[in-house]
Amino acid sequence: MPKEKRPAQVHSVAKAMELIEALLARRAPMSLQELSAAVGYPKSTIHALLATLRDYGMVAQESDGRYALGVRLFECGCAVSAGWDVSKVARPYLEQLAEQTGASAFLSILEGDYVISFDQCTGGAGVQVVPEVGSRLPLHATSQGKLLTANLSAGDARMRLLRAGLTPYTPHTITDTDTILNGMSAIRQIGYAVEDGEYKIGLRSVSAPVRDSLGAVRYALGVVGLFRRVQSDEFRLAVDATVQQAEKLSAALGWHR
Repeated sequence: MPKEKRPAQVHSVAKAMELIEALLARRAPMSLQELSAAVGYPKSTIHALLATLRDYGMVAQESDGRYALGVRLFECGCAVSAGWDVSKVARPYLEQLAEQTGASAFLSILEGDYVISFDQCTGGAGVQVVPEVGSRLPLHATSQGKLLTANLSAGDARMRLLRAGLTPYTPHTITDTDTILNGMSAIRQIGYAVEDGEYKIGLRSVSAPVRDSLGAVRYALGVVGLFRRVQSDEFRLAVDATVQQAEKLSAALGWHR
């Protein structure tokens, strides 16, 4: 039996993908001439490919004739993102964070007026703090709650805090709404949130934002443990490791600066 020939359309698909990559790299509409220069194909070839991509919604043509990425690509991206098992993607980063800090790492999400940790990993030897997976935790007294609340609008954040109530879990818990909200801008600026014995005496934690492919903060990655002080070297190392692993996980989920 003669060897089956590869269909000519394979080459066309490769060329079409190069056009999409060029538009993605530019992040702005491009003319036929610009696309030809970017990929090195004749304008006639590119025009035919663009016509097909446009029919499938993969590219769109602006009123001035330039070409841009189409809404169908956005729909495809959303479908891929929705199909990911976030816990599976996050597992290596949780394990690395627990190993780096010797503390317990967790991944949390905002759920109504509370925050829920839905995955965790313990690390190191000695006494370990096991995060409360599946339990509703307060927004105002945990690092993950503060982090996720800080990335809401001011009005939404205030409403959720007031609805949940600012229970004083320890003598260190901040229970004034304005004080909490005023600290949100600092959290967004430095890129992480800290809990200093505010939920349980002796426990300290840090959380950093995990972003989706569009840059929205979807999750909080953090560590919790019996750190001596938030000013200690060991806690500073935990902060740095948490921020780094959160950025790596964000990249794995499709976010790029």
